[in-house]
Order: sequence, then C-alpha cells, then structure tokens
Amino acid sequence: MTEQAASEVRAAQRRIVATVNASGVLCAGGLALWREADCGEWKATADEISADLTLLEVPHHVVKAFRYPLAKSRGRLPGHGQEVRVDREDLAHLVRWMPSLQQPIDQTDDLPGWGFVMFEPRRDSMGIVPLALSADWPRWSAKQAAAMGLMCADCGHDLRKVDDDHCPYNIPLPETPKKRRLVCGVCRNNGLEELERLMARS
Repeated sequence: MTEQAASEVRAAQRRIVATVNASGVLCAGGLALWREADCGEWKATADEISADLTLLEVPHHVVKAFRYPLAKSRGRLPGHGQEVRVDREDLAHLVRWMPSLQQPIDQTDDLPGWGFVMFEPRRDSMGIVPLALSADWPRWSAKQAAAMGLMCADCGHDLRKVDDDHCPYNIPLPETPKKRRLVCGVCRNNGLEELERLMARS
C-alpha cells in the first residue's frame, strides 16, 4: 500500500469511528447509520459513509428508511432517508478498525433485528410485510412511535411490544384504502374478519 493510500484509509477510519460513536445503532441484525435526505451540508451522507466502508473493506448495504417527523418539520411527514447497514455476520470487518465496538456487539443478542413487521390481509392470503423504518425504531418514545403509526388505531397498544395477541395488522379504513392503518390482533380478531371480507370480494 502506498503512503497516500494508507493515509486515505486512516482518514476513512477516523471518519467511520466518529460517525459510529455519534449515531451508530446496534441491534440483533447488525449496525446501522441513518441519514436524512439532503443532509450533506451538515454531515456525511449515506453515500459518503458507504464510500468509507468500501475503502475499509467492510461489507455493507444501503436501504431506504423512515423515521418519526421532527418537531420542526412541515406537514408532519415521516423523515425520509437512507440507512447504511453492516450485517451482524460482517461486523468483524468493522471491529478490525474499531475494537471498542466488540463489547456492545456482544450485548445485542436479545435485541430486535432490523425490521418492524406487520401482517396484511389480502384477497388470497395473509401477507407479511416489513416496514422501511430506521433500525432505532424499538428505542423511539411513545410519542415518536405514535407519529409513525405504530400504536393500535383502535386501543392505543404499542405495537412494538409484540406478543401472541397483539401482533400488528394493516387494516385501512374503507374511505382511505391505500393509507396504512395498524391495529392489534386483539381488536381485530387477528385480521381474520378482514381477510374473509376481502376473499368474499374476489
């Protein structure tokens, strides 16, 4: 490796370590770094983080991800962005550059993985659909989760707390059939009535 290449690698290492310390989120799926759209003026973009990880030879992928709307956001729409993710099985490549990451990685076994998953009654089956949420969704406050529609629209149960009875089902209102509306299995009989209604129409 030339001196210039080594210098570029060291610079990438410093940037990645600082970024992970500032905004990295660990879960059972791995490590995630979320960036809102058009953030380049203030912080490294998802593409810039990806370029540094590529230089450090850390396998990763970039996905679309949404977060709760910020208090100052107009229209109260979810925050649109991208998330750079390093899968759990690839974290050893990152630990090589950031040894301090190993201890928190060892403590993620009981945490949720990447995705929040909902059930969706359809005309021919019950679909299983992951939502494109940022990896820190389990840590959101109740208010933030409510802003993202993760509370049961009927009883207010926090649908992030999944058990056999309170699984989340997407059952929109008839007047807004394309708008996601999550309810729990207790309130909607595990989506069976909606499934039967849709099947009867097919």
